[in-house]
Amino acid sequence: MNRELVEKITRQFPGVEHSVSLDFNVFLAGGEDYFKLATFLKEEADLDFDHLSDLSGVDYLDYLEVVSHLYSYTHRHQVRLKARVTRAEPEVETLTSLWRTANWHEREAWDLYGIVFTGHPDLRRILSDDDQEGHPYRKDV
Repeated sequence: MNRELVEKITRQFPGVEHSVSLDFNVFLAGGEDYFKLATFLKEEADLDFDHLSDLSGVDYLDYLEVVSHLYSYTHRHQVRLKARVTRAEPEVETLTSLWRTANWHEREAWDLYGIVFTGHPDLRRILSDDDQEGHPYRKDV
């Protein structure tokens, strides 16, 4: 993705941190900017991120992150979108209204890490037994 597009995103979302990692432009949003930024990335014509490749959770002990990889088939560019949440309130808005495939990915992140995706249409376990206590990939249990 070119510099002008990166600058466009950082101007629109000044509270979002930008970095580059393994040839990915990475945007780290707080929980309140996460959905707004994702919507912007999808709906802006010169960005047009029409594909959510994956979404997963990560446990860093002090906090949790949601990590998504987005791709634009139209413009052939990619980006990594992250949201950092606290262990006490591991909650971000669902991306299912933007990309339908987020449904399955978010269910997995909830099941394994306990990250709650508010507004998700069917947030239930996908890999673990329904009666399992806790979330198996959390490092604090």
